[in-house]
Amino acid sequence: MNVETFAGFSLLSDREILALCQGERPMITPFVPRQEGKPSYGLSSFGYDIRLGRRFLVPLGGVSAVLDPVNFPRELFRELVVEDVFELAPHSQVLAESVETFWMPDDVLGVCWGKSSYARCGLLVNVTPLEPRWRGRLTLELANLSPLPIRLHVGQGIAQVVFFRGRRPARGYDEKEAGGHYQDQPGAALPM
Repeated sequence: MNVETFAGFSLLSDREILALCQGERPMITPFVPRQEGKPSYGLSSFGYDIRLGRRFLVPLGGVSAVLDPVNFPRELFRELVVEDVFELAPHSQVLAESVETFWMPDDVLGVCWGKSSYARCGLLVNVTPLEPRWRGRLTLELANLSPLPIRLHVGQGIAQVVFFRGRRPARGYDEKEAGGHYQDQPGAALPM
């Protein structure tokens, strides 16, 4: 078994990611073919570092309510559009978006992790898998585990997506029995 192969999946290298991001239906747009910025973003050897977008969904403070994904209280969040930096308060969370839009191929799965510079500040980045045939901008759940505020830099690297190729599944995201509620999401989105 090849070292890069695990349970029928192969880890995609920078060459393979680059090939998927060229042509008439690129997997990532806008695509940066090299590492730039600080924290860095763009193509890395075995992944792609995504950037933090400008739109944030911030929970209202001081509200006594329960967050229920089946019956979500949308009125408990407000939208902020930020140009430069967003300071995430200690022990709080916010929903944000990626700059990049994804168009996942039939046989590719993406998994996202936080970047080391932010992890060392206490930032936890949570993103669900990018399933085959999913399209849209990522919603990022950002949680500050630190007792101090964390400054988030809009337009700079926030997380890394690693891509795996496998055999085409029986159905893609757009064919799910439970419905592909987040197909074509334009950015940060509350539960549907």
